[in-house]
Amino acid sequence: MKLKTLWITAALVSLLAIVALSLALNAAGNTQDEIIALEKRRSETLQLAARMRQSTEDLTRMARNFAVTGDRRYEELYLRIVSVRDGKQPWPPGDAAVYWDVLAAGGAPPKGEGETLALADALERAKLPGSEQSLLQRTRSAQETLARLERQALAAMKGQAAGTESPPGQPDPVHALKILYGAEYLEAKAQSQQALGELQGELDLRTRGDLVMSHQAFARDLQSGWLAFFGFAAAGVGTLLFALWRGLIPLLALRRHADALVNGNYTARTQARALREVEELMRGLNEAASRLESGARELDEKDRYLEALLRTSPLGLVLVDAKNRVRWTSRRLREFLGDSKQDLKQMPFEEFFADASELAAFRDGMERKGRVRELIARIRRRDGSEFRARLDSAYVERSAERLAAVWVQAFGLHAQKPDAPAPETGA
Repeated sequence: MKLKTLWITAALVSLLAIVALSLALNAAGNTQDEIIALEKRRSETLQLAARMRQSTEDLTRMARNFAVTGDRRYEELYLRIVSVRDGKQPWPPGDAAVYWDVLAAGGAPPKGEGETLALADALERAKLPGSEQSLLQRTRSAQETLARLERQALAAMKGQAAGTESPPGQPDPVHALKILYGAEYLEAKAQSQQALGELQGELDLRTRGDLVMSHQAFARDLQSGWLAFFGFAAAGVGTLLFALWRGLIPLLALRRHADALVNGNYTARTQARALREVEELMRGLNEAASRLESGARELDEKDRYLEALLRTSPLGLVLVDAKNRVRWTSRRLREFLGDSKQDLKQMPFEEFFADASELAAFRDGMERKGRVRELIARIRRRDGSEFRARLDSAYVERSAERLAAVWVQAFGLHAQKPDAPAPETGA
């Protein structure tokens, strides 16, 4: 897989996660709005049933109070309650029973007013189902009977026949009370209240069920959202792990390989399954390592060949870098110093000289002329003893590095003679 493909896959997974979460959260939000609307409709419907029951009780109470006391205030309140139920006047604010009690006591009515809406229109707007409509019809039938009997009682208190426009006569409270406490009235009242009780129960059960279903739908939407979140999170983690497996881990292996090459280990190779671009880097680095290994072998062969040639020479050779540190010594020179096996790399070149003035003369010649010819100096051996030698030096280039090649001819060691000819240093 290419790195570009991995990034596109990760971007698509992220985009799909955002879209899925947005859809799930939007569905949950819509369901929550529906729950709020259902709760509001449930409250309004139950309040409507309670208002029907309370208004029936208020009408009965005002009619009976008028029949008992003959006080016209109760008749006025009765007619006002009827007017409110018919939508001709606004509903009282707050608790209607308290409102009518305050007015009956002659107190100041509470401030404000409710909605002007006929009870029949409110029931129509509630859109009750068939079973509840039948209960509502029973309630209306019973309330019509109650209203008819209450009108008869009010007419009796005025000395009139019910439904006529005859002049008022002698009030007949006994007849009015017989009507309001008679069997027909009590039976109609019981039927009305029973039907209203059943209606309230049906309303409560239905609206509660609607709310439960909406809450379940809301829970499902939230569950879908969480499932989408965890699903795409798992996909994202999988993509990340794949990127680590095919990207980061191979890159760390490449870094270790590069460190090995820097430290001179040209045999190291990197083999791992990775992204295509990383695999191309691996192949390139492995190829470079192979070339370096081949070049190192060639250099080793040349060094061994040069070492073999130098073994046949009576002269020793040392290469010194710009920091005056030994970079390479021939076997013959190490024999002069008394230790043919010790590696003298990075040894300060000034430690070769037993006399500081001779070291200064060597440095002066290299700095001014770039070469030294037939300089006689005392050289210190590894055991602390000294021997005299003739030094010849010139600069050479090795691997783009400028080194001082110093030829050493020892006197008194291995039967060398002081007048032995010095080799050409430019070779």
